[in-house]
Parts: sequence; structure tokens; C-alpha cells
Amino acid sequence: MKRLCCFLLLLVVTACSSGPVKPEDDGGFVSSDTAADVNTADNAAPVHGDRAPLTPKEQQEAALKVSRLEEELADDERNRLIDELVQLGPRYLEFFRAIDREAVALDLMYVIHRIEREHRVEKADPLGTGKTEGNGAVEPANPPDFSQEREEFDREEVERFLAARLQQARRMLDGGRYESATRVAEAAIILLPDTRLRSEFDALIVQARGESQSDLLIAGTLNLEPENLQYLNDQKAAPFRSPLQIRCFLKNVSTTAITLRLYEGKGRESVLQLDLTYEQLDFQGNAMSQRGTVRLPIDAGESITLQPNESYEINVPLESLSSLDSDAPRKFALGAVQIQAALRVYGALDAESKPLVLRPIRFPTRTVFVFPSGFDFEGALARPLNSLRDALDKGLAQELFMASHLIGRRDRRTAGDLLLGDDFDDSVLALQRARLISMSVIFQTGKAWDIKRWRQWWDENRLRQ
Repeated sequence: MKRLCCFLLLLVVTACSSGPVKPEDDGGFVSSDTAADVNTADNAAPVHGDRAPLTPKEQQEAALKVSRLEEELADDERNRLIDELVQLGPRYLEFFRAIDREAVALDLMYVIHRIEREHRVEKADPLGTGKTEGNGAVEPANPPDFSQEREEFDREEVERFLAARLQQARRMLDGGRYESATRVAEAAIILLPDTRLRSEFDALIVQARGESQSDLLIAGTLNLEPENLQYLNDQKAAPFRSPLQIRCFLKNVSTTAITLRLYEGKGRESVLQLDLTYEQLDFQGNAMSQRGTVRLPIDAGESITLQPNESYEINVPLESLSSLDSDAPRKFALGAVQIQAALRVYGALDAESKPLVLRPIRFPTRTVFVFPSGFDFEGALARPLNSLRDALDKGLAQELFMASHLIGRRDRRTAGDLLLGDDFDDSVLALQRARLISMSVIFQTGKAWDIKRWRQWWDENRLRQ
């Protein structure tokens, strides 16, 4: 024991000695040099240059420039503001990518691409921390383990939440925001690995990786006018009362001029391809879904040359959905049409008039509602709250359900008071069902709630509406 204490004392004295200790050269790995990037200070070195985070003041000034860009109409001033945003450099890339304003989406996409090209910024791995092999499932690296936390939760509510996140990720993907779309999809997989939408999230991540690896030259966004349609009559293959105007906005986000060969005669035209999901809905929660593709030829214009950051609009009318479901106008159901559009340009030329291969120009997903001809659409559109009240008074369940889709934000509180009123228990079963599902349409929650749950929620949230 005494020998052990002496030995330990000797070790302590040796460790505390101030003189340098010379390692023995036993032929192993001994390095006398210090790596150039080793930080010898006690604290980590501060981040400088392109990696330094933005200060609150810098974020405010950049946000002000973006707001001015959103409001500015003159092309010269817009171009000056865009050049100022580009000059801010790579430190602002994440800030620009996080901005989700449709009015400046294409301008910011151009700014981002110019910064990446001028500063030779390497694109981050679109899968982030995840990994995909072939067509297999995507597993984020080191996902948290919730196996010990098996608390009860409303699975249907979570699935609805994930369905909304899937649509959000698809909009990001369609708008060219590949990294953001991937992050949303990976977060959804971590939240509920066995979700029913797992395969769709996996496919989205694979698509994001493929699309992000190709260079985007022409970006696009899309508007639908009007947002709500009505069939002209209840005959087979009836057209819309007013055609749906599909307005496609194209922007050159490259650094050189590009010429788009839109139409050069029959059989040599560009095509706007619409991938449609058409659901017919009723107040009982029933839904009949159909999917199809509509190809609309671009038969106007010839060639258009776009300079960097220059835009061009193409307006394509859609007069009916008869090719998808010719019997839809005969049904007293509400149609919900989800449109995923892609423009396939017939040909393109670069600044030197050499052929240029363009990938299809994809647009953000949009949804439009189609009302049957027998519904008082004009009256409900002008006075949606009156239409809701009239359907309640007359006990018209399907009309009540359809009118709820036209309720705006300023009328939501009054609509909630009407639908959950004291006369609820006196309504017939069909109207009760219509009242509850109309609440879920207006407030985007509680699709499976009963009246007790709805009234509890309304007591807690009424004043927030």
C-alpha cells in the first residue's frame, strides 16, 4: 500500500512539472507540426467573412429593400433594387431563401442564382442530413428515438397536419426552393415515421435532389383567375360559365439572354401540361377523386427573347373539364381542382443563337373550386354570410356546405356563431353534419370533431377570429 501511494505521488509531481515533456521516438506516429487551422485559444474563434450571421440591423435593411421591390412598378428602379440585393453577397442567401412572398418570388430567385454564380457558391446537399439510395425510403441521420414516449395522440389530426406540410413542400419544390422542401419533408418523416404519406415524402426528397442538381434558367409562377368557377348548365360536358384563365409568368434567372421558341406552326408548338386532381365533395364528407392530364397547346406568339431578369406572361384559357369527367356538371357537388402545371417549351436558343435544352418550367400548385349550375353562385360570392344564413334557415345541407367555402376572414366569427348556435340540436341529422363540416372548412381544423368538441374549441378561440 505504501509503495502504491509513493507511485501515485510521483505521477502527480511529474504531471504538475512546468518543463516540457519530450515524447520518446518509438517509431510510431509523432508530429512536431501544428495544423494551420487549429485554434489554440481557449475560446472558439469568432466567425468572420461570408459565414458571419446577419445582425438584426442588416436583416431589417435587407427586408426594407425587398419590401420596396415588392411595391415598385418602374422597371429601372426594380432593376436597381435587384442589383443592390445581389451586391449584398452570399451572407444573405439563407435570408433570401426564407422569404415566401409570391409578388417577388421570381425576382428573389434571380437574385439567389446571381449570387451563387458570381461568388461560386457550392450548393448544399439537398438531402441535408438525410440519405436516399435508389428509390428506397429516406432516413434522416440520427433521428430521435421516441420509443420510450408512447403517449396517446390523435393520429388523424397528425396525418392531416402532415398532408398540409406535404402540400407546402410541393409548393416549395415547384417554386425551386429545393432545400426548404427537403427540410419540411424530412421533419415530417421524423415526426411520424410510419405516416400514410411516407412514400410521397420520400419521392419528394428524391425529386428535390434531382432537380437541384440541374441549373435553373427560366423560372415560373402561375395565377388562376377567377379562383372560383361555376358550370354553365347541368348538361353533359358543360363548359364553365367563364373560362379559367391560367396566367403563366416566366422569368430569365440566368446571366445571359435566352430566346424561347414558343410556336412555329402546327405540331411545332409549346405545350402547357396540367396534371389535375379533381375531387367532388358533399356535406357528408364523401369525396370522389379522379386524376388526369390536360395538354393545352400554346398557339400564340412565335419567339420571345428574355434578357437576364426579364419577364414574360403567357395566358392560356381552360374552358371545361369535360375530358376529365364529362358527367361532373350533372352532379350537385362541389368540385375541388388541384392543378400542377408545367410548360414544355418547343425550343430555346442561348445568347449566341445556339440550341439550348430547357427542362420543363414547373409552376407552384394551385387549387380552384367549381360550383354546380344550380347553386346561387353569384349571390353567395357577393354576400357569402347571407347565403350561409339562408341555407341554415331553409335546411339545405349541401348549399350550406358549398357556401362555407366562400366565407372570408372578416366573416368567420359570425359564421361560427351561426353554425354552433343554440338551435343546433333542433336541426335534422343531415344539417347537423353539414354544420360541423362547414366549421372545419372555414377554420381548417376539426374535421372529425363532434358538437361538444367544437363548442369547447369555440369558447377558447372565438375571440381570435
